[in-house]
Parts: sequence; structure tokens; C-alpha cells
Amino acid sequence: VHYTLPQLVPILSSTCGCLVYQEQVMQVFREIAGYSYGQADIVRRAMSKKHADELEAERGRFVGGAVARGIDQNDAEKLFDDMGSFASYAFNKSHAAAYALISYRTAYLKAHYPREYFSALLTSVLGNSVKIAEYISECNKAAIEVLPPDINESGMLFSVSGKNIRFGLLALRNVGRLFVKNIIEERKRKPFASFTDFIDRMSGGELNKRQIESLIKSGAFDGLGVYRSRLLASYEKIIDNANEKSRGNLAGQLDMFSANVQVETPSFEYPQIPDFSLKEKLALEKECSGMYFSGHIIDSYSENIADLHTTAIADIISDSDNDFADRQRISIAGIITSVTRKTTKNDAQMAFFKVEDRCGEIECVLFSRQYERLSPFVRIDAAVKISGSLSLRDDEDAKILVSDIVPLADNEHYVAQNKEERQEEPKPVQTSQNASVPKVKKLYLRVPKKDSVQYKKAENLVGIFEGNTPVVYYDAETGKYFAREGGMYLTDYLFAELCSYLGKENVVFK
Repeated sequence: VHYTLPQLVPILSSTCGCLVYQEQVMQVFREIAGYSYGQADIVRRAMSKKHADELEAERGRFVGGAVARGIDQNDAEKLFDDMGSFASYAFNKSHAAAYALISYRTAYLKAHYPREYFSALLTSVLGNSVKIAEYISECNKAAIEVLPPDINESGMLFSVSGKNIRFGLLALRNVGRLFVKNIIEERKRKPFASFTDFIDRMSGGELNKRQIESLIKSGAFDGLGVYRSRLLASYEKIIDNANEKSRGNLAGQLDMFSANVQVETPSFEYPQIPDFSLKEKLALEKECSGMYFSGHIIDSYSENIADLHTTAIADIISDSDNDFADRQRISIAGIITSVTRKTTKNDAQMAFFKVEDRCGEIECVLFSRQYERLSPFVRIDAAVKISGSLSLRDDEDAKILVSDIVPLADNEHYVAQNKEERQEEPKPVQTSQNASVPKVKKLYLRVPKKDSVQYKKAENLVGIFEGNTPVVYYDAETGKYFAREGGMYLTDYLFAELCSYLGKENVVFK
């Protein structure tokens, strides 16, 4: 069907958002501006993805093609603007009505039954740890806490627990629906009193040790009074003892000549080993559930992050519409969780690594041109601020193309950079070897030469944390000293890093 320009405008305004509209857009670009099918499809894709910048880049070509085909330039400009409005966001009326109704209903539930609403929302994304973390973040904003799994309280799915929400056992990895159902049925008789009580009562058949291990790692048995470290060291033996006891009872029942005497089983003696550290607990929780219950490593850097005004990773990777654009400059703060280093065809080094904050994880790409300067900061468990540009491509996860990396200072040592009124000398710090460092008047750093890799790494690190301690470099090649403009704020982290770059003998206080 061929439309006149006056006919196109009402069609565009009334059918935005549907497949028919996209086909009409392709036809308009082909018939009016002389685009090929392939070129018109590229424009359609940009419009359907709401890539306004890509669509705007086609304005000159469209108007020029239309004018060449006898269309008035003002009419062509008006038509392009009408089509471009879709990239800003437009909907057909049927979609808008349905969305309005759903929005009203969900808003009502969220306002009047927030715990029930969020419980259902979390249950709807079981198995998707990214979405679960995103929704838990929304719960926290609403002052609703998502409690960790508990063997005596958790249901199969997420459920309301007082003023909070209890994590569902089925959301744990390796834990099956039938097993959870049996747990819930068994505890209806009476709550589980101890871990051994749980194993004895659940050992009617062969217990799946992987399921028990996952429950332990998640902290589901923490309320029963035994450390996770002791449970993980003992659970296999306890399960074997329970299975042996069950077989022994069965044998006694089958032997008509034996007296069926109940022998009280002595309580199990757990090994006297300390509990896991917080970092170890968090790693176990992440392994079995894809998220943390006891906190997050990034919490130790909250004061530094609060002053950085970074973007939450969940906001970037969210499927919902947002204001982020391809190649947009952005900064995030988080923990590096994995690193993959590669060699390019030009024999240069680059790295791919993932950064995680409380509610999401995103991949970062460190290209070879930045690798030498920034690679020392790319290591697992490092807390960093990442700056770079977003890469948002169709059918690909969002990525950050890294331009700068800054290590974060933990809460204990962080001093706000903008407090210029702070004049006192730095506090004594502790080295990684727990040696006391005296009060510092000057810090001397010996480097092979001024343009060496060691000097560049040290200077990059020193420049990140400005402070009142003067820094003087010693050029071993020329035997000359040269002072750095501006001092640094010395912490145990910076001291350890300088020692690792230059060698402890080349870091001197005077």
C-alpha cells in the first residue's frame, strides 16, 4: 500500500509500537528516501531499540533522499520527526491500556501488601540470581529485610516472616522440591532441635549429601547452635551414622530371636575448630545461592564509595528501560570476582574481568593500551572504582570499556579527599608483615630510573591518595633525588602495594 504524506502522520501517531508500524517505517524509508531493504532494516532496529542517537544520524540521509525524489524538505523533516518520536518512547493504545491496568494493580499491592508482593516477585525469578539480587535491593529500599534461609522457618518459596521476608529453600542450588517438601512436612510435628536431630528424622531414605552441604553453606542450620565450619567437617559422618542406625534398626526388626532393645545414641562430638571468617561465609553463601546473606565484602568500603557517586550495577544491567546510552561515560564501584588475561594478535596483553557490588555483576574490558598502567589493580577480591564507557549492543550483555581503575580504601583507613582542613600527620600504619611503621616526615622511593615501569606504577598509586606526606624519588641510574609535587596519605594498603612494586628495601621513611 502506498500512502501520501498527509495519510502517514495519523498512521504513525496511532500505531506506534507494533509490528505493523515497524513495517511501515521500512516502507517509508524505501519509498520516500530510496533506502534499500537492508538499510531500512537497520533504521527499524534502531527505532525498535529506542536508539535515538543512531536514528538521528540518519536524518541528513533521509531528508536528502526524500528531496531528491521530489518531496518538500519541510515535509520530509516533519515526517522524520514524527517517526523519531518513537525512539523517545511511544506505545499503541492497546498496549498502553494493558500496561496501565497492570501498573495500577501492582502499585496497589506494593503499597498495601508490600511483603506479600515482594515475596511473589522474588519467587517469580527463582533461579535468576541477578534478578533476585535486584529485587532484594528494592526490598531494602522499602525497609523490608530478606532474611537468610532457616531450616525451621523457611518455606519452599519466598514467604512473609513477620515484618520481613524469609528466603525460600528451593532457591538454593542442589536443593530439590521433594526434599524441601519432606522437610516442611516433618517439622510440622515439631521443630528440629539440632543438626543431628534433623539428620535422624530425615534419614528414612538415603540422604543426598549435596543437598545437606548446600543447606549448611547457606546458613540454614545456624539457628541450631553449631558453627558452619564444624557442620561441614562432620555432616558426612553424621549422615553415615544415621544410615547405619536405620539399617541396624531394620535388621533388629527382622530378627525374631533378638531382643528389640532401644539403645540411646550418644550425642555427636563436633571437632573443636573455629567458625569461618565473614569472608569465608560470604564465599560459601555465594556458591550455594548466588548471593550473600551475612553481608557483602563491599560493605567494608562503604564510606569511600559514598563519596564517589558511582552508579549501581543493577541499574545498568536491568532489563527495564533506562537512560543509559552506548558509549556513555560511567563509573561503578565493586569487588573484582574473576579475571581472564589474554594476548592479542599483536602480542599485546588485555584483560576481561567481572566486578560485583551488592546487587549485580558486570563484565569489564581492559584493552592493551591501558593494560600496562592499570593491570596491577586487576586482581581477584580487589575493591576498586572503575571508570569507562558503556558498551550496549543488541543481544549482548552490557560491558564497561575501562579507562581508569582506582583502588578503594576500607572504612578503617578512609579519609575523605575533599577535607582540606585536615592537617594532622598520618597515623602510624601496619605493614603486611605486622611491623610498626614510625611517624613519617618524608617517604623516599627508589626506582631504577625515572621512566621505568616501577616508577610509573608507584607514581600512579601515589597520585590516587593525596595527602600531607611528602614523597621523594631516588633515581638509581643517575643517583639523583627528585621531589614529587604534592604529597600522599599513607595507609597500610598503600605501603604494602609500594613494597610489592618496588621491593621493601626501596621504600624508606625519614
